[in-house]
Amino acid sequence: MAEMEFPNCFEPYLRYAIATDFKYFESFDDDDFRLFLLVEFKDARHAAQFEKEMTAMDDNHDGKPGIEFGPAHRKSRYATIRCFKAAVGPPTFGSWNDHVSRVELSLPVRPTAPQLIRRAVLRDRTASVYRPTDLLIGVIDDGCPFAAAHFVKSILGVAAGTRVRGIWDQNPDRNPIRVDSNTEFGELLSSDFNYGLEFLRDSEPPSPGVRKIGLNEWINLHSTAGSVNEDGCYAEAGFKTLKRQRSHGAHVMDVLAGRVPISSRIGRRDPPSWQSATDPAASADVVFVQFSEDCIRDATGVWLKSYVVHGIYYILSFVDPTITRNVLINVSYGPTTGPHDGTAELESALTELVTIFDGSPGKPKLEIFLPAGNAYLSEGHVVFERTSTLPDHVDWTWRIPPDNSVLCFAEVWMRKNDASGVIVTLTSPGGLTSSSTTGPIPPPDGIPFPSFTGVYAPREWGDNTVWLLAVEPTIAHSGFVPEHGHWTIRVDGVGVNAKVHAYVARSDPNLDVRSGARRSYFVDAEWERTRSAEARCKYGNGEFDKAGSLIHRNGNLNGIATASVPSVHVAGGYILSNGRKSPYASAGPARGGPRVGPDYVLPCDESYALGGIRAGGNRSGAVFRLAGTSTAAPQLARQVAKPASGLPFPPPTNVPSSTDIVEIEKRGGGNIEPP
Repeated sequence: MAEMEFPNCFEPYLRYAIATDFKYFESFDDDDFRLFLLVEFKDARHAAQFEKEMTAMDDNHDGKPGIEFGPAHRKSRYATIRCFKAAVGPPTFGSWNDHVSRVELSLPVRPTAPQLIRRAVLRDRTASVYRPTDLLIGVIDDGCPFAAAHFVKSILGVAAGTRVRGIWDQNPDRNPIRVDSNTEFGELLSSDFNYGLEFLRDSEPPSPGVRKIGLNEWINLHSTAGSVNEDGCYAEAGFKTLKRQRSHGAHVMDVLAGRVPISSRIGRRDPPSWQSATDPAASADVVFVQFSEDCIRDATGVWLKSYVVHGIYYILSFVDPTITRNVLINVSYGPTTGPHDGTAELESALTELVTIFDGSPGKPKLEIFLPAGNAYLSEGHVVFERTSTLPDHVDWTWRIPPDNSVLCFAEVWMRKNDASGVIVTLTSPGGLTSSSTTGPIPPPDGIPFPSFTGVYAPREWGDNTVWLLAVEPTIAHSGFVPEHGHWTIRVDGVGVNAKVHAYVARSDPNLDVRSGARRSYFVDAEWERTRSAEARCKYGNGEFDKAGSLIHRNGNLNGIATASVPSVHVAGGYILSNGRKSPYASAGPARGGPRVGPDYVLPCDESYALGGIRAGGNRSGAVFRLAGTSTAAPQLARQVAKPASGLPFPPPTNVPSSTDIVEIEKRGGGNIEPP
């Protein structure tokens, strides 16, 4: 299929997936499997007409799109859609062009039952045995130790089960756990999201048929004399992440809503106090959304879009408008790719959600918290600005590791007005060449399998133009195996005063994932040859000099954290012992966008020698250190939760001068003490 046939609203990864016939997406080896899309309509009213046209194709066309809308607010321009591959085939292109501004593919995708449902309505989950708290905390992550002692709900000093109101496990292959002939634990979300398994805190009352028991009753089934068998509790429920002693989600959830706050776990001049907290977050209800295993295995983060939007709607379904005043949601994930100017589709969807749920009468105030990212030292961002004294081309090295089990992606971005006539070329270590005008590298003679390694045609995306570069896995297998080593990226035809930005998609594994994936990164070979020795003799403010290199440490914020919206907060990290930015913590600015740097920086390391912040693991009493701005975002959320109840928000320290743009890019409004 020729590139020019695609609707303009199709984003580069969706185009790549279609061009490769979804070769690297395991979910697409069967015709019953579905795509998962985040769609931005030209107007909220276009959604109904789009659905009508697609439904007509289901009735009249052999290749049925099978469009299935996820829950969405009636005023929202954004919707999640699951569909068959036919929904992005040529017969549907007219509908996409007429009604849709942007559509992005969420990866990875898993199979679902091939049934067609209309636009879903959120189920009401506001009912609870206990009165809901006016603050609702949402965590979208990996690992929820709901039975741990630090998440026990206390009423008048008496333990009353877990504070977790609900868990949505997004793994699509999950089924309810049969306790006995009349009882099950877990419920399929067939009434709204139509995938995954839901676990509510409260049990159903006795009734004819199979009764659904809740988290509290499940915990009691694994308790003896007041002691909970947490190993059995999690294992028998099929929570695989909780088999280990630690998980990313357990740490984040404890930082945000645990009984012992970070300030009580840190020893400065004295040992930690381990004093329990009395702040609102320490007793608030929690709703947890568990990402699927396939998602966590994919470190690129390009799959986040639809899963995060669904997760937020799920958390909001627990809101009682007469009681719930504030909803704080933490998402400690994000990609390293994207436009980085505040216009990514997920960023726009988050902006719309906090605008709709603004605390006006009948609505809670929604606030979302994101980490700045950990890409400062990842060598994954190139910046080239051409002046009249420089040539109209630039090149650098993309270092691809050997025996890498996953795809490596990179993106080149320019302003649309500057991109006319620009050609991007990718050359392998052995001299094989692909360009944005010729397409992927052809396989060697005698290899019957197509190659999908190379540069893909540029796509206009808003005010930008983006080129997608892909290198297939370098681990040995049948067919064409790309070389590992030094690949060269070259950009020709750059006009005077035009800027080129390039970003590497993260590929190194997430916490405790064993995938065989390895990190790729950029190298400025000329700078390394002529300037690196001198630069390694210049050390200031905790950093070696990088002046003159195409590789930029700044401007590598989390790819969904570059907009500037009051209720979407971005947290960077600093070292407690000296107040400096944590070495890995990403910095601004956004690429021509509104955000200069993170809002604030929160503690991510106690010292250079004692990295990370200590918080809870998957079992009661277990703690471990997690380094990264993933721990900064929930700390900021916990601090923001205090003013909601009239408690003071601590003033920042080490506040950069209004004229010190470099420090603002790194530390935003300054350092915030741990909650």
